Amino acid sequence: MKPVIVNLFEKVQSIPYKVCKFDETALNENISCGDCRHKSYILKNLLEKEGFEVHLVKVIFDWRDLPLPESMIKILKKSGTVWPHSIIEVKVGGKWVKVDCTWDLKLKELGFPVTENWNGSSDTKQVTKRNLEFYKPEVYEAKHKILIDKTEAYEFAEKLNQFLILSRK
Repeated sequence: MKPVIVNLFEKVQSIPYKVCKFDETALNENISCGDCRHKSYILKNLLEKEGFEVHLVKVIFDWRDLPLPESMIKILKKSGTVWPHSIIEVKVGGKWVKVDCTWDLKLKELGFPVTENWNGSSDTKQVTKRNLEFYKPEVYEAKHKILIDKTEAYEFAEKLNQFLILSRK
């Protein structure tokens, strides 16, 4: 039998990835889709209900490190390709474990770093296989001033969502 932490991870991971509006008040484990913010928040809440100590973590990553078409990356002229990402850390057996449930299993076929058969006690695969920086949210806010152009972000999100929908068929 799988540990509860693994079952909850797999439940949230199975939510199809899609960039969409983040409304903390509307989040629950039955949402039809979500991005890193939605999924991290939901998994954090589910694990806390089970008695785990959990906190959110901001990760600095580069969209160029993912298997995305160059035409999509080129949209990010003003914003650049280095963006913040959300994961959680959960205390398991006295140590903090980095858990990223962002990419659903179908994205493995596209080359995304998808965690399969997680053991519940070690770090999962992260948003990319490249260099990443991890921060507590308050440290991230004080240290980084990543400015994302909203018009670009919406266009990029729309193209990313279309790309992923077409790729899942």
